[in-house]
This record gives sequence, structure tokens and C-alpha cells, in this order.
Amino acid sequence: MRYRQQLRSVVAASAAPYGYTLTVWTSGAAASHAQAALPGPAQAMLLLVGAVLGFGTVGAFAFGGINQVMTARPVGQVRVWGGMHLLPVGSSIGVVTGLTRFVHGGLMWALVGFAATVIYLSTVGAQFWFVTRRPSR
Repeated sequence: MRYRQQLRSVVAASAAPYGYTLTVWTSGAAASHAQAALPGPAQAMLLLVGAVLGFGTVGAFAFGGINQVMTARPVGQVRVWGGMHLLPVGSSIGVVTGLTRFVHGGLMWALVGFAATVIYLSTVGAQFWFVTRRPSR
């Protein structure tokens, strides 16, 4: 297999984890800035709990319940720009930044994890839905 073919496989498989990594990291950075301090282990655990609950919430909605088997179906032809995740990550950061203005302490960290995850997954799903509904040019 040629290098570009391998590279295409890697880029396509990395798109969602790449976007989610950007979301969690940048949302945590925004929350740290709002608190004017780096999170400790307790705050990191609260961020984790919020993110896990957010993933479970979106997953339960997408699959019709939390005990359903997760099976990925092809999403159609998504362009490279769709994998850059500017809108989903930017939306998550925007929501988290607003959230940190009104909520503080431990609850903020859990809500940051939850909101970042829900906004990212929902926006990526909407973005892919939108681009697969439009005819290719």
C-alpha cells in the first residue's frame, strides 16, 4: 500500500478522537483559566465524571438506551474539512467559557466535562448529518 493510502486511513480514523482530545484539553484549559489555578486530582476526577456522564447521555440518546450495543455505521462521504472540528470544538469552548462565569468549585469541573462532551458529540453528529444531506459537487 502506498504512503498516501496509509495516511488517509490514519487521518480518517483519527478525526473523532483528535477532535474530542482538542475539546477536552481546551475546555479544561478554559476552566483552569477561569479558576486562575491548575486543577488538582479531585478536580480532574470531577472533569472525568462529567465527561463520562456526558458520553453516556449522548450514547443513550443515539442508540436508544445505555445497554444497547454500539455499532458504527458509515456516515457517508465526509470531507476533510469536516474532520477538522472547528465548529464542534469552538462551540464546546464557548459553552464552557460561559459556564465558568456562573458556576465555580467542584460542580464547575463536572459540568465542564459534561458540557464539553455533549456539545462536541452533538455538534459533530449534526455537522456530519448536514454535510451528508447535501449533494456532492
